[in-house]
Amino acid sequence: MLDRTEDVVSIALAARNAVLKAAGECSEIIYETYCISNAFTFTGKQGQGFIHIATYAQHVNLGFDRGTELDDPDELLKGTGKLIRHIRLNSIADVKQKSVIRLIEQAVGQGRTMAEKKGGVAEAQVTIKRRTG
Repeated sequence: MLDRTEDVVSIALAARNAVLKAAGECSEIIYETYCISNAFTFTGKQGQGFIHIATYAQHVNLGFDRGTELDDPDELLKGTGKLIRHIRLNSIADVKQKSVIRLIEQAVGQGRTMAEKKGGVAEAQVTIKRRTG
């Protein structure tokens, strides 16, 4: 993450820690493209992810793979896609908001339910995939 500021890296790491604290053992798939993307899944399959973190040069997005299905009383979630919604994180304090933690916990619940329907939770692993172009 050489082109990311220390603040952006700190926010991304805080978001990652929040996801891992809520999820416990899960797989993480890290993609390196124009952004660094950490996708979290209980099955080890990207298409069955429940949450992702996109770290850009100047900001961090916390993405919810089935965000349209989450209870979001504070209307934090943004986006217009069929399922995915995100929150732009501007500080570590944003990550620690109770409403953000509740959304993360809901997404973890979605991920566990999906894993159970798809055959169970797989052994946790970290995979790094580098893409060029």
